[in-house]
Amino acid sequence: MGFKDNLVKNKKGSYTLKSKTTKNSKTLCLECGDDGVTRDLLYEYNAADVLAVRGYMEDHLISHPKHKTIKPEWCIGCNSLQGYKVTLDNEKHN
Repeated sequence: MGFKDNLVKNKKGSYTLKSKTTKNSKTLCLECGDDGVTRDLLYEYNAADVLAVRGYMEDHLISHPKHKTIKPEWCIGCNSLQGYKVTLDNEKHN
């Protein structure tokens, strides 16, 4: 049997009483705080979304030659795209 309490875990890891939260959405991800129902998100498990992310990364690296690598950052909880991590090329270009 699971233990039930009146706590809700916030995006940054802290806890709040359920009665004091403004959002009581069952679709809200506890890891990142995103809600896939109210927002249009990209997901790692969706092939079309992954192709769109790969296309964006390719265009980004072509458009920004000083950027060495780019990596998508996916939420651990809901697998939605949270952003990108870019590594700069510190070598001087002639």
